[in-house]
Amino acid sequence: MRRAPARTRGAAACLVGVVAFVELAACASIGSPGAGDVDLPTAGAGPFRKLDGNETLGVAPFVLDDRTKAWHDPAVLPMERAGDGPAVFLYAAGTLAGKEAIVRTSALDGRSFFGSGVGTTPAVVLQADAAGEKIRAPSVVRIGSAIFLYWADGAGIRVATSDDGLSFAKRPGYALAASPATAWEKAAPGAPSVVLYPDGRIRMLYAAGGWLGEAESADGLAFTRLADAPVFGPSVAVDPATLAPGQKPPFDDARVDDPCMIPRITPAGRLHIRVLYTGTDAAGVTSIGLAARYGDTGPLARQAQPVYAIGKKERGPALFEWSGGALLYVSQDRAPTPDAHYDAIAAAFSPANLRLPPATSYADAP
Repeated sequence: MRRAPARTRGAAACLVGVVAFVELAACASIGSPGAGDVDLPTAGAGPFRKLDGNETLGVAPFVLDDRTKAWHDPAVLPMERAGDGPAVFLYAAGTLAGKEAIVRTSALDGRSFFGSGVGTTPAVVLQADAAGEKIRAPSVVRIGSAIFLYWADGAGIRVATSDDGLSFAKRPGYALAASPATAWEKAAPGAPSVVLYPDGRIRMLYAAGGWLGEAESADGLAFTRLADAPVFGPSVAVDPATLAPGQKPPFDDARVDDPCMIPRITPAGRLHIRVLYTGTDAAGVTSIGLAARYGDTGPLARQAQPVYAIGKKERGPALFEWSGGALLYVSQDRAPTPDAHYDAIAAAFSPANLRLPPATSYADAP
């Protein structure tokens, strides 16, 4: 989903809605989002704190949890309805009957998702035709009157379209296929994040071999790479012996992955691209980082510290913003017992010093 022009008809794995339901009025974000172009481009997102037991109906901070289906890779699409509110559709990948699939669920408060309550299941919107087919890392966006769903199948990025967000038709071929001519891509493109820029252009960030690339499309069906070089990569590795006491090495010096692109227009009228991503360090620990730039092309600058880091294998960020704050959704390790581990969707909130009102009831439809 996501942007300052919050009424643009576009939404992807990080979205902007607009409503105020936070109990206090304060700000605890990295940098100020309201100072025009004075701040660094990495201002205005996070840090986030995980939701607590009063803010969720299930086991905090999890908002979509099923041991057998192991939900992961969230993507967010704001509901289109009268009035402002934190009402969202959440798309997620998982496994059903031995086949990979993508499902949709909803929550009127951004937290109490249909399918987390007893006796309910999210709606399957896309499923593998055979066991072994990969359907992972969804990204969803409204383009005109249609909803476009992108996913990674291990060989590239595919796309399906829908009129209602529930029944999708797979399009033939790839929206972005592997390119042997693109030397930096050591793996097939994956983990797409597709958004509409405020001026209507369709952009994609994608991951390939631990780096991020950028592409553009005229119709949302076929994308063209914008450069022969990545727009973002891992931090430069640092010798631990050179660090000062208490100083930590980079949290993303092994690879970067799972981009979540969030375009907006600053108060000064400048295009501001923020990107949440999964950073992996040399020890294999993951955290959620923030990178950004002003303008529509060029490399991204990184925020030195992660915006969400709790040591629970958090990855695959998706964002929903509104005037009262922002909800961050991630895939996270769920361990009900020391011997049972599986993926589930967790949520975190910013400003980190504020609290959401108590969760009330699960949505009654996906």
